[in-house]
Amino acid sequence: MSKNQAEIPFTELVERASELARERVDVRGKIRGIVNDFYVREIPRKADWNFLMAQSTVTTVAEYTVGSVTANTGATTLTFSSDVVITSAMVGRLVKISGNDYLYRINAMSGTTGATIVPPISGDQNVSSATYSIFQPFYPLAADFDRFPKNGGLVNYQGSAEEIIPEKAYQDWALDYSATPVENPTKCRLYGYDTAGSTLLEMNPPPKIDKSFRYDYFLRLSPMRETTAGFVNVSAAGTTVTGSAGTTRFTEATTGDYFRVDALGKSGDSEWYRIIAITNNSSLTLQTAFGLSGVTSANYTICRAPYIPYKLHPAILYGSLLQLVADQDDPMYVAYNMKLAEVLSDGKRLYTSRIYSQDIHHLGEEYRYRY
Repeated sequence: MSKNQAEIPFTELVERASELARERVDVRGKIRGIVNDFYVREIPRKADWNFLMAQSTVTTVAEYTVGSVTANTGATTLTFSSDVVITSAMVGRLVKISGNDYLYRINAMSGTTGATIVPPISGDQNVSSATYSIFQPFYPLAADFDRFPKNGGLVNYQGSAEEIIPEKAYQDWALDYSATPVENPTKCRLYGYDTAGSTLLEMNPPPKIDKSFRYDYFLRLSPMRETTAGFVNVSAAGTTVTGSAGTTRFTEATTGDYFRVDALGKSGDSEWYRIIAITNNSSLTLQTAFGLSGVTSANYTICRAPYIPYKLHPAILYGSLLQLVADQDDPMYVAYNMKLAEVLSDGKRLYTSRIYSQDIHHLGEEYRYRY
């Protein structure tokens, strides 16, 4: 680890992996990719880590049933009665027409009393002044959503009690499907992505009223990155870092990232300082005072640390090393594999969300209690 902290920021992980695998400096981009792949993809699927659990809410939209609708069989145009107000917000919602066995999606609006649908009206009977229901069963989840906990994550409050709305597999979804909106949906499923890349949730039966539902989920980790543009000045024992005007790009970082001066040590000799504020591209504030000697026009690195407990940071190092030395017939492969298994095993005893797999002796061992 570095000289002054237990966390292993991204750049240090890459440097240490490069040294241990005896890789050339010119393949550092490959190593950064391997480190990020193990962090973003491998670590989350090793267990249901409690430090990756988060909460959010999804607010449903009430069904719309005002007036009546008329349409001809085979047509894609719906004409509503004059008391109906169709808005652009209804594009993408589903329509169920009484007396017709099919569901239709609103593809576009036509004024305030008309809409085009897909697919065309089915059946051999025209629709004349029929009642209908426009409802929204699909809702985007948080941008960093990865998956629900086992047995569901969507929560419905019934009085003072919580009721889990279970996530259903595809094979079970259609068994008791209903297109009649209700106040309390009884099941849900994940249904692709919207144009913003957010996971879509489908509720069934579709919601009838405006209501907020809480949901628990596991975070989707974002790749770590670094910035090194320009030069910096830091006073001895100071907390303000000043970058060279027009060249440093501090706003590429975020608060909580780590800063070091490269000349004072790299890899395991790094001295990292946590960033607590970023004023602009050329000014930021450190959480703790810099060293006893200041620097002028120095090269630096700002990077993110893994968003996982520091005790699991070595797992990223050992997992990356396994990929780097796999084609080198390196005798250390077995040792790295054993160290990875050891770190993951220890981590699962502390940080898994499954009650039956925890072995925590006191609250001080629980990650979320400490932080």
